[in-house]
Amino acid sequence: MSGASGRPADHADHEPPVLWTWAADDLRGRGVRGVTDVPGTAHRELLAALRAMPKRGQGSIRQARLDLCAHPYPAYRYGPVLVRARRDGTTGEIVFRYRAGWR
Repeated sequence: MSGASGRPADHADHEPPVLWTWAADDLRGRGVRGVTDVPGTAHRELLAALRAMPKRGQGSIRQARLDLCAHPYPAYRYGPVLVRARRDGTTGEIVFRYRAGWR
C-alpha cells in the first residue's frame, strides 16, 4: 500500500531532516554555496563568504530537504529564503535581513 505521497506506507511519515543552505555571490557570477544541518553554521559560513568578497556581495540562507526520489538524481526541495545579506556599498559592512521566525 502507498502513502499519500506515492511512497510506501512505512516511509510516508518519515520526512527527510531539515538542512540549511547558504549561497553568496559577488554580483559578477562568482560565488560559493554550502549546506549544513546546523543553522548557526550556515550563518557563520555566509558571513565568512561575504567578508571575503568585494563590497557588492550578497547572499542568503534557506531551509531545504533532500528528495531522494527525485528523478533522475536526488535533489533539494527548498523552502523560502529566511535570511538575506549584502555588503553595504559605502561602508562595506555586512547587513542582514531576517524573515520573521528565524531567530
